[in-house]
Amino acid sequence: MHHKKERPKLSVTALLYGSHTGLPWLQSPGVSGPTILSTTSATNGSGGTAVTAGGLPAVSSSLSQTAYPGILPTNYTAEKSPATRVSFYKNSPVNYVLRTDYPQSPRYPPNHPLSGSKHLCSICGDRASGKHYGVYSCEGCKGFFKRTVRKDLSYACREDRNCIIDKRQRNRCQYCRYQKCLAMGMKREAVQEERQRTKERNENEVESTSSSQNDMSIDRILEAELRVEPKTEGLDASWFVKQECPVSPQKDSVINICQAADRQLYQLVEWAKHIPHFTELPLEDQMVLLKAGWNELLIAAFSHRSVAVKDGIVLATGLVVHRNSAHSAGVGTIFERVLCELVAKMREMKMDKTELGCLRAIVLFNPEVKGLKCAQQIENLREKVYASLEDYCKQNYPDQPGRFAKLLLRLPALRSIGLKCLEHLFFFKLIGDTPIDNFLMSMLEAPIDP
Repeated sequence: MHHKKERPKLSVTALLYGSHTGLPWLQSPGVSGPTILSTTSATNGSGGTAVTAGGLPAVSSSLSQTAYPGILPTNYTAEKSPATRVSFYKNSPVNYVLRTDYPQSPRYPPNHPLSGSKHLCSICGDRASGKHYGVYSCEGCKGFFKRTVRKDLSYACREDRNCIIDKRQRNRCQYCRYQKCLAMGMKREAVQEERQRTKERNENEVESTSSSQNDMSIDRILEAELRVEPKTEGLDASWFVKQECPVSPQKDSVINICQAADRQLYQLVEWAKHIPHFTELPLEDQMVLLKAGWNELLIAAFSHRSVAVKDGIVLATGLVVHRNSAHSAGVGTIFERVLCELVAKMREMKMDKTELGCLRAIVLFNPEVKGLKCAQQIENLREKVYASLEDYCKQNYPDQPGRFAKLLLRLPALRSIGLKCLEHLFFFKLIGDTPIDNFLMSMLEAPIDP
């Protein structure tokens, strides 16, 4: 049977660094540091794998740049300097070959776990990575002891409970390895204390994550929507038909819309006051946000209110403006956009009031508005609304993975329509001769309705 010849193995560190310039222990003769020697097959009853002075695997001089380009220096040659043969493990077929003229320990790369290590593992004799559970130990024995304690594992010895536990044979008998861990002073309670600390830290992280999500409570957003909306849910389309405004006077539709907007501006401020964290912002920022987003916020509200009506929109007063009335009043184009891009889409996807509230909160918390004092805080609040809405969609509409994205796609249309509406409806004069800034400020300074 043909056996594939194994390629000589290099250390993981060597392969990661990929160049002899980053590996002080792979240096050509004459340079300070341990020089790699070739392995020898001589057996003297004891031996092992060829290593350098620091316990690193020795690389045969037959290796070339062809086999490992960038790993060995181009001028590398086998070293003929005096060496000492020693044996660490019993009945090993290969001798250890150590240089005696380079006594210093190997220089590991920065941040290497063994860099500067002067201790050996108390259990197996490998290089210790530090003090673990009370004794100096390597990562292997540390992990073995931790797994044993955490999983409460039991082992059995196949021999006489006196197995040799060293670097080469540490995995042969788990029972004897564990007993040696205990005998050398490893403490079970140290593992349990570590686990308790980890558990407490994880619980704190979960509480922190949970509280950050609760900061933007979906329930509070829905409550804000229900607080200010007229009670039109459950009414069929025939009720809205009875509320239609007359068609004859061409300007009546615009007047009705303006009167409804007057009422809704009051409702809008009350709504904003009940959105989580809005009232914690500086009063000036509250006013700037409402002044920048009121038109989009009102349009989103009456669009969603109108999903049960065909070819019309329902105002805050309960009146319905029909498509024909809008065209007669000269606002037919923008009216059609509201019906097609907002009302129809909301109806098609059956957008609920919680989703509407989140979209309006996203519009409200606009960090790009000029004149804000706390733009970063407002951006953070918007991000929380995004996260809350996404979680809500996943939990309540698990069979619609694209629903969250579909909801957000309504925002650009809402922005575009909002800007266009300003050309038709002069809401700034709806409050008589009182400038909207003064109106908003007086509303914001008023106490929040319980």
